[in-house]
Amino acid sequence: MDNMLDPKLCLEKVRNETLSAFLYLKKASECLASPDLVPLGQEFIIRALDALPLFKKQTLLLQNLLRTAGLYPYLKKYFTDLSPEKEFVLDVYRSNFDEKFIFHSMQARIFNLLSSGKNVVLSAPTSMGKSAIVDALISEKKYKNIVIVVPTIALIDETRRRIHQRFGREYQIVHHGAQVKRKDKVIYIFTQERVNERDDLNDIDLFIIDEFYKLADIKDESSRSRAFALNIALSKLLTVSKQFYMIGPYIDAIQGLNALKREFTFIPSDFKTVALNIHKYDMAPNNISTKNEVVEKILKSYNGQTIIYCKSSNSIAQVIRFLTSLDSLFNRNFLSCTNASLKKYYNWLKRYYGSDWGCSQALANGIGIHHGALPRAIQQKTVELFNTKQIKFLICTSTMIEGVNTSAENIIIYDNRNGNPKIDSFTHKNISGRAGRMGQYLVGNVFCLEELPPQESQIVKLPLGQQDEESPINLLASIQPEHLSELSSKNLTQFAKYSDVPIEIVRKHASYNVETLEKAYEVITELSITEMDQIALVTKPKKYQLELLTSFIKTVENRALARQQLHFEDNDELYNRLSYYIYADSYTAYIKKQVDYIYQSREGKDMRSDATDRELNIVRNIFKHAVARALSLLEDLLNYEFKSLDLHPKANLGWLIHIFENSHLPSSFSALEEMGIPIETLEKLVTPKLSEIDIDTLIRYLRFNHKFLRQLNSVDQMFIKQAIY
Repeated sequence: MDNMLDPKLCLEKVRNETLSAFLYLKKASECLASPDLVPLGQEFIIRALDALPLFKKQTLLLQNLLRTAGLYPYLKKYFTDLSPEKEFVLDVYRSNFDEKFIFHSMQARIFNLLSSGKNVVLSAPTSMGKSAIVDALISEKKYKNIVIVVPTIALIDETRRRIHQRFGREYQIVHHGAQVKRKDKVIYIFTQERVNERDDLNDIDLFIIDEFYKLADIKDESSRSRAFALNIALSKLLTVSKQFYMIGPYIDAIQGLNALKREFTFIPSDFKTVALNIHKYDMAPNNISTKNEVVEKILKSYNGQTIIYCKSSNSIAQVIRFLTSLDSLFNRNFLSCTNASLKKYYNWLKRYYGSDWGCSQALANGIGIHHGALPRAIQQKTVELFNTKQIKFLICTSTMIEGVNTSAENIIIYDNRNGNPKIDSFTHKNISGRAGRMGQYLVGNVFCLEELPPQESQIVKLPLGQQDEESPINLLASIQPEHLSELSSKNLTQFAKYSDVPIEIVRKHASYNVETLEKAYEVITELSITEMDQIALVTKPKKYQLELLTSFIKTVENRALARQQLHFEDNDELYNRLSYYIYADSYTAYIKKQVDYIYQSREGKDMRSDATDRELNIVRNIFKHAVARALSLLEDLLNYEFKSLDLHPKANLGWLIHIFENSHLPSSFSALEEMGIPIETLEKLVTPKLSEIDIDTLIRYLRFNHKFLRQLNSVDQMFIKQAIY
């Protein structure tokens, strides 16, 4: 960038009195007058607001430039002496859902396009305020049935809370598979997988896909099935919906959507509401000691709310060990100086997961942890503590970056990886966009410890709209017939003719590739009828039954199991863990037994913490997802084989699938776990009568009665209040 047009350098010159405040604003005005330089002009203005005392003699000029830049919310926030003309402008841009909320010009433009019935694909920075447009659309009251698709369950809950607070009286909010429609006006908030499971999504007025870039097939096996699931959901929603709005970070183009024969407006916008200071260090990825020294210096120099991004939970553990060793930086008496509620929460963590667990140790030092294996209640509590500034530091993996709203002034990108794969410039920019926040931090700081990824154009290519000879059968079998190309229809016909696996099973279990499904069916055909009978209705399996189940799970979930070293054929660990979990009285009983064993068999905090993390990873990602998914496939393959042999299709693994999928809880209680009530609390509430009621009735019951339930302690009450109000 030309130094004469570098807002950060120019502001330094104003501070040093080598550039006048007027000439600084003149540069801003010149940028705003040039279409290609508008984002740069906005950055000039944002940095001026952050150093407002330097511009006290240019107040009127700065107000006019804010108006030119379309940054109307900042006119309201930073100036009280506005002219009647500017007050009128604020009235024009005032939102319809909150009179205190003012749209900026890009929000207003998108809202007006959508309000006129247009389909919009918006690609814009993280801090642009895209969700406010959704709320404004709902407030229009012209949409009866709305579907909002988000990539994670954490985002389901965050979106549910926001939507329920504003629109819960008018709309039924459906966010779990077990909920049924009971009102005329419904807002469904689902992941793509839940969209695909529903058979009642008809006559939808508007669907919204958040983080639409996840439609792209990046050929990564660990994320590919979810990309295909999102394409399948898009195909389904396009056939039943009148209008769509797709939202995501800044990209250059989207390819394949035109082929689906729906008109849309693609708006790539670099509209700025915050400015970023990028600090580069160009360090080697494995230079841990130097990285840690730099992190220490950063945390000593920058006092704001800070997120540290790490590639994995193991990397988080390493950073935590380093930070908690810094007597000069962290208050060893943090808990003694905090409120009673936080102390009780810390004691709750120690009671259920141990005092040596990294999450417990981190909180004792005023640090929060967020990664995919953590129980949801702990994830949500950590975000709440950080956003309310009860803790100052948050160390996270990509789970925190994928849309969950945080308010951070500083981001430290410790690793340039997401698990094993390197992150590209698009993901790096997405992480950086978490620094600063419209209305809270005008300027954010991003500290890039490793060399920045090379810049490359970002094009989202939709497999749904770009079908070819390589298009996977599990995708083609599941999309709507009208979206199949002639070539794809031919390939599907060929597959059905020559494969032993029926299309119905491929369609229902589209998260598996065809090669895995064929291997799975081969396992079934090698079983005798006696063996098939033995596992068809199993609940509490005997040794030989569990061996058959374990072998099948290893066949179809090898990749997921390998991440936890549970995939080896000559190893009984998976068999033993499945047995312990199935025969446990409850989830909490299983976790207690495992944590007790960890503390008896391992010496040292680090080993105990790592083992606890692995245990939670297995429960969350293996039991709840991989095992439940494998058992569901097994049931369908058994019944298909029974039919092929002219036998009664009697397989029913529902009880086993239920305990793994729902953590030994009734399904309505499992939905409350997603909302942020820990399983440990929910187990205290389960009764035969409450187990039979639906989710919405259970939530109403808790709203009216939780204060009077004597079995709940103050931490239980805290979690319940946070979840249901």
